[in-house]
Amino acid sequence: ALAVCAELQAHARKPAAERAMLNSLAHLLYRYGSPVAAEIQDLQENGRVPQAYVWLEVGNSLRLFGGFAALLASVLNDLEELQQVAQWAAAPTRSAAALMAANGHAQCMTDLKTVQTQLARLPVTTLPWPRATLDALRGMGLRCIGDLWRLPRPGFAQRFGTERLRALDQLRGTAPDPVQPIVPPPRFRRRFEFVDEVFGVEGLLFPLRRLAFELQGWLRARDLGVLSLQLECEHAAKQRHLITLRFLSAHREGDRLFAALRERLNREVLPGAVRALNLRAHDLASTAAGQSSLFASDAEVQLQWTASVERLMARLGEKALWTPALHEDHRPGRALQRATPGQAPPARSAVRRPPWLLPAPQALPSPPATHTALERIESGWWDGGDMRRDYYRATLAQAEAWVFQARDDGRWYLHGWWG
Repeated sequence: ALAVCAELQAHARKPAAERAMLNSLAHLLYRYGSPVAAEIQDLQENGRVPQAYVWLEVGNSLRLFGGFAALLASVLNDLEELQQVAQWAAAPTRSAAALMAANGHAQCMTDLKTVQTQLARLPVTTLPWPRATLDALRGMGLRCIGDLWRLPRPGFAQRFGTERLRALDQLRGTAPDPVQPIVPPPRFRRRFEFVDEVFGVEGLLFPLRRLAFELQGWLRARDLGVLSLQLECEHAAKQRHLITLRFLSAHREGDRLFAALRERLNREVLPGAVRALNLRAHDLASTAAGQSSLFASDAEVQLQWTASVERLMARLGEKALWTPALHEDHRPGRALQRATPGQAPPARSAVRRPPWLLPAPQALPSPPATHTALERIESGWWDGGDMRRDYYRATLAQAEAWVFQARDDGRWYLHGWWG
C-alpha cells in the first residue's frame, strides 16, 4: 500500500473503540424496537474484512412508525446524523438478514419461503465461513447455498461439522438462533480521542456532535432525559479543562444538546490544544416525549422558549440570566430573590400580591377614598428590618393600587400597581 501511496497514514485498529461505537449505535436503535444485538465478525484471514452487525427486531414497531419504509427512512436518517454508512436487509431470521446486508442485497423479506428462495441463489463464497471450508465446498462442485441444503445432512455434518449444519438451518429458519441483547449501561460516559492535537473550537464540533447524538441514543434506550452534562477536554501534561452544562428541563434531543455544548465552547478559553474529549451525563430524570401536531401547541412553544433560554445561558453564562424565586419572608422587598433558571421552584405565595412593585414606597398625601383590606405584615424585628404594615387594595387615578398604612405613625404609602 505504501508503494502505491507514499503519503498513506496507517493506523492500528482499536477493537475497544469499535465495540463502543457499535454499542452506541445499538443504543440509538432501541427507539425503533427491541431487542437489539450487535457483533463484530472477524475471521482474521488475509483479504477478509471484519464485519460489524447490528440486529433490530422491528416487527412490533411497524404500526407505530407507519410501516417498514417509514421506519427504515428514520433509521437511516439517524445513522446519517452520526455520519455512519450502513447496508441493510430485513428477514425473519437474524442470519439471513445479516448475510443479505453484508452482500449488498437491500431487501425486506417477510416470510421464510422468500428467505429460502433468495438465499438459495447466493454463492457459497458469501457465507461468513473460513476460506478453507469455502474452498472445500467449491472443490466439491457446490456453487450456491441451495446446493448445500440439498446435500445429505449426516454426510455434511460428518465432513464439515455440526456447527456448519446448524448455521445453514438458522439461515432458513429451521433452527433457533439465540442472541444476547445489548443492555444500555446505567451511566453514560463517552471518550473521543484525536489522532492529532486540535487547536481551536471548530475542530471540536464534529466529534462533539457525534457524542451528543450518541447520548441521545443512550437516553432514548433508557427512556430518560438529561439535566446536566460534563464535558472534559484533555490537554498535554495531563492537564484537563472541565465544563459543566445544565438544562432547564430533562430532554434527550441531540440537536439541542449539541447546540448548548457548542455555545458554551465558543465562550471558553481553552488552556491549550485538545487531545481528547470526555462527555458524561450526570443528572438524569424521566421525560415525556411530545406528540406531533399540525399546529404549535402550548407545550411546543414552552419547549422552544426553554431551548432559547438554555442557549443564552450557554453563551452568556449561568449568572447572566436569573428568575425570581420565592423566599420565606413576609416582607415584600425580601420575599423574592434571584435564582438560576431551572434551579428554583415557581414563585408562589398564599397571599396574592401585585406583579409591579415600586423600587421604594411613595408617601400619599391622604388616605385613599376607598380601600379593601388584604393582609397585615409584622415581621423583621430580629434582623433590624422591623416592618409593621396593613396592606390594602385601593383605586388611585382610575387604577388599582397596592397601598399600606404604617402602624407606627399611621401614614399611607403607595407600594405597587395591579395589572
